[in-house]
Amino acid sequence: MSSGVPRSPKDLLPVLIFLVTLAYPFLVYLNIDSIEPGWFGVVLLLLAVFRLVVTGTKRQSSDWLITVVIAVFCSVIIILESEILLKCYPVMMSLAMGLVFLFSLKDKRNLIERFAAAGGKQPPAQARGYLHKLCITWGVLLLLNGAVAAWTVWFASLAVWTLYNGLLSYLLIGGFVVIELVYRNYYKKKHNIVDE
Repeated sequence: MSSGVPRSPKDLLPVLIFLVTLAYPFLVYLNIDSIEPGWFGVVLLLLAVFRLVVTGTKRQSSDWLITVVIAVFCSVIIILESEILLKCYPVMMSLAMGLVFLFSLKDKRNLIERFAAAGGKQPPAQARGYLHKLCITWGVLLLLNGAVAAWTVWFASLAVWTLYNGLLSYLLIGGFVVIELVYRNYYKKKHNIVDE
């Protein structure tokens, strides 16, 4: 009965991070005039530490790396009380994730293949080329998203920054996910790929 209900902080972590990331631009927009940037930095830093603690003994080197990068970034926000850096948080996250996808191409299994395996299904061998290209596509997409987000930091109003980083970027990424799922089904039928 309760099998679908999260039972530990680890189960809630992805949802929490997603909600905070989604709400972040709107929280900045609504509170930038009343809350010092350093306090945003403190909250982001606490979330990063919480993420590391909750991963427990299953920490990967990437977990440490992401935490260190976020910790340094948030510490600079706290020290400098910088609104510009505050607005750069979505830029940093998008660029970092894009690079993680691209760097994973050097591993035995890239990030997309690891995601597939984590879901309990081993991707078939004939899908490997497709997954390789998909990993590159995700990396490039996230880097481009980071570039547009950076443009909104330096050249757009706070309202435009909020609109892009809090809504439009998610719609674009969501649209890509839908297109990729449709194309994946077509690709699997065309190449007679059956999930193991």
